[in-house]
Amino acid sequence: MTSIKYFYSASVMDYGTGRYWHKYYKFPKLTRVTKTITLKPKLGIPFAVIKFGNSVWNKVGLHNIGFKKFYLDILPELILFVNPKDLIISLAGTDDDIDDMVWVIDRGKIPVGGIELNFSCPNVEDQKNREVPKSKYPIYLKLNYLQDPYEYNLDNVTGIRLNSIPSYMGGVSGKAAQKYNWEFIDRYGRDGINIAGCSFTNRDDIKRLEDMGCTEMGIGSVILTNPKFVEQL
Repeated sequence: MTSIKYFYSASVMDYGTGRYWHKYYKFPKLTRVTKTITLKPKLGIPFAVIKFGNSVWNKVGLHNIGFKKFYLDILPELILFVNPKDLIISLAGTDDDIDDMVWVIDRGKIPVGGIELNFSCPNVEDQKNREVPKSKYPIYLKLNYLQDPYEYNLDNVTGIRLNSIPSYMGGVSGKAAQKYNWEFIDRYGRDGINIAGCSFTNRDDIKRLEDMGCTEMGIGSVILTNPKFVEQL
């Protein structure tokens, strides 16, 4: 287990209430992926989170303050207590929007740990992504199990992370998403694509994902369903 690198989506700590983005003080040793950011501020829609067993259904509106305010105001504050190299910035929008944001990050003075391109966000209506820009930082694609990674230029991609399973007015994650996400990991992982493990609920699940070749594990809804297990990791 010691060779596995864990990261978590900070949005699962605080579902976009719009006040303070995430509770970054939790799990200080884990790499964090920010809540997805769009170029312009975006007002979220009403949301709900329902836990059932080891699974979570969520209806979430992408509420965020926009890239400019995040980069100028929030990021300098975050790095006071978070190593910026352990911070991955998640972006969404059109190809042009993403190009602009990556350009700023590349030329900024804060050396982040990587960039996630969320090409599966259901709350970005105008998102039509096919281009993956080059960056001096590692770039990760966030897809759902229905998307084909070969539609994108994987030459610039360090790895793939999986989003929730699309469902009625939102997404399902955790145990209920395991079958679909693991089939995706097994299918494309055989081609040598680096895909982070996900949808795990216990150490046996992690061992199975490790056997499938996963060297990174993305912690999502298990933070909500079994936080004590995450603390042990």
